[in-house]
Amino acid sequence: MRDHRVSAHDAALVSKAIGRLAPRWTTWTLQTIAQHGQTRLTKIAAALPWLSTQNTQQILRRMHTNGLLDQPDYGLYEVSPSGRNAHSVHRTLASWHRTHTGGSGPAVAEAERTEDALRRLRGEGAVDVLHALSEHGPLPHGELRKASGLATSSFYYRLQQLQDDQLLTRTGPSFRAAYTLAPAAQALGPIYRELAAFGSMAPSVAVQRKPAALATASTARANAAVRRTPAALPGLFSHASTPQPRVPAHVTALSHPSRTR
Repeated sequence: MRDHRVSAHDAALVSKAIGRLAPRWTTWTLQTIAQHGQTRLTKIAAALPWLSTQNTQQILRRMHTNGLLDQPDYGLYEVSPSGRNAHSVHRTLASWHRTHTGGSGPAVAEAERTEDALRRLRGEGAVDVLHALSEHGPLPHGELRKASGLATSSFYYRLQQLQDDQLLTRTGPSFRAAYTLAPAAQALGPIYRELAAFGSMAPSVAVQRKPAALATASTARANAAVRRTPAALPGLFSHASTPQPRVPAHVTALSHPSRTR
């Protein structure tokens, strides 16, 4: 059996798991709290210095609502049993990211690898497109759109994103060439299995979605902020001991002013 195959049932579980794990900063927050056990809001906020305390509170509230965190006391958080089940998912995502997006470049935090891998899968219809190709093999755009069940505008936007993220490619240079899974997408099998297992164990919760425009506007700012993160609290981050690379001042300046997420 091909490694990238995923059943329709598992695809639904994968999408459910992505909806809970993929929102920005979820991995960073979950791994930070997992490292230190019960953790106060003030300490979590200090570990995420590119966010305001108010935004950190919003992230924690969402994660608590989604069943990833427990709140034993006011302002005190700990990873829930469901949140602990995400550890294996995170490890598999980070490993895939290291292999298929470049593991020999500048040092990247494991949490950031996980979040970037999830970002590539979290867009509306991304899993549906990948699932259609895993089921049917290469498809021309008309048949792929029908198989994925997406509206035309959403379909073309998702196709472009998946190509930019190197998960899709074409079988030839012609405009009529079929779409097919890129090598990175063909190696998603272990991730599908981990996400499907997590989705099957996850409680049924209402997932809050950020407007697409807001999520897109914050991406460059967030990425720059992560790379310039100071070690405010030693050992609190889930990255390797190698210092994180600095970002040029003209880039970090753009990432600083806005606190809206």
